[in-house]
Amino acid sequence: MKRTGVWLALGALCGGLVLATLAPRSVVDWRAVRAIGLESDDWGLAGFVPRADSWQGLDREALKPGRFPPVYWGSTLEDAAVVERMTSVLAAHVGRDGVPAVFQPNYVMGSLGYDEADGRWQSYELPHWPPEYPRPGLWRAVVQAQARGVWHPELHAALHYDPELRQSRGLESELARAVTGRGITLFPGSEQARELSPGRSAEAMTAELAHSLAVFARVFGRPAGSIIAPDYTWSGWHERLWQERGLSVIQAKREQLNPLWLSGMPGRIQKYLDRQWAKLTQFGRTYLERNCLLEPVQSDDAAAVVDRCLEDTRRAWRRGQPAIVETHRVNFAHTDPRIVATGLEALDDYLSAACLLDGGPVFLCDTEIAQLTRRGVSWRRSGGQLVLRNATHSARVLTLSVAELATCGLVGRQPVFILLAAGQVLRLDLSELKLRGNLS
Repeated sequence: MKRTGVWLALGALCGGLVLATLAPRSVVDWRAVRAIGLESDDWGLAGFVPRADSWQGLDREALKPGRFPPVYWGSTLEDAAVVERMTSVLAAHVGRDGVPAVFQPNYVMGSLGYDEADGRWQSYELPHWPPEYPRPGLWRAVVQAQARGVWHPELHAALHYDPELRQSRGLESELARAVTGRGITLFPGSEQARELSPGRSAEAMTAELAHSLAVFARVFGRPAGSIIAPDYTWSGWHERLWQERGLSVIQAKREQLNPLWLSGMPGRIQKYLDRQWAKLTQFGRTYLERNCLLEPVQSDDAAAVVDRCLEDTRRAWRRGQPAIVETHRVNFAHTDPRIVATGLEALDDYLSAACLLDGGPVFLCDTEIAQLTRRGVSWRRSGGQLVLRNATHSARVLTLSVAELATCGLVGRQPVFILLAAGQVLRLDLSELKLRGNLS
């Protein structure tokens, strides 16, 4: 009996080691591709504050909203100028394949505002926000950035907070009512009022996701293909729900916070094994890990942050991974213009230096990375063009299905088959596809 127990323990240990070291295989060699993906959360969020003077006369510490980096006290909804300046920065940096840098803003699809005049909460959805957040020309700037092929939105959240707690706690005290009346989205305990909390009903979260996906498709002209959970908080149930709704690319699995896991060291082990198991067994999902940090406004030395991000980029390539850069909206949209300038300069500096690394990178969005990993070929709509890639060492046929063509405005067409030579990148005008069927 004792010997059996020893063998079982050794078997479990060996199984754990195998699970810990195995990784899903990719069709392409990412060391040769040298890809960069730019992921950024919180875009479209009506918060934290609408203006620079929003906290004037209020004791923000007494609100007890939770703990977060100090720079977030001035985090605000982006405006047209921010998007236009970022568009210029991105378009000025071109990968070795001739395709400009593409930025992936992960969007919050809606917001709640409190109307003091009639004492009621109002719901807003993109491209509209509460009246405290006037942003003239913002959506025109977003559309233009998409048309230039440098702005590729994906999904982040419905609201980025639990709406029931937002409405109850946002009015629970005189201070909370004053803060809410000014359009500030923080409220007592807001840090823990997470949108995907296990305390919320499955029905409510399912309905919110369905509505968010419908809004996303309407405002951005295509379905969402990638998601990052708000506050990095989600469970296996959410992943199954996302996959059922067509969201098969999941960002930042390594950062996942699952309240159902154990605490302390057992919880960290559970988290690690869960991540490895999911990557090995969930063949319909692609997990993309953020392995480079570009958060310059949370540091006293923005140049050092850029340098570390560049070194992280080199390390990712050496490990055979795409370099996936995390850079939150607060780096570019803030009530302090100096912080905005710091963030934009850091992004510009990073892209300039990255374009000189090892012959230069290629810039990809999440869905392209996922397609290349699985199939070796990929496509992305970039303004009025399709960017088609073959990252393998042999010729491959890329198929555009009826549904994929419909997202490009080509409704009612038969599938299109395009032969791509080894390593080929093809930029095809949509107008050409409207006139022709199969291309080679």
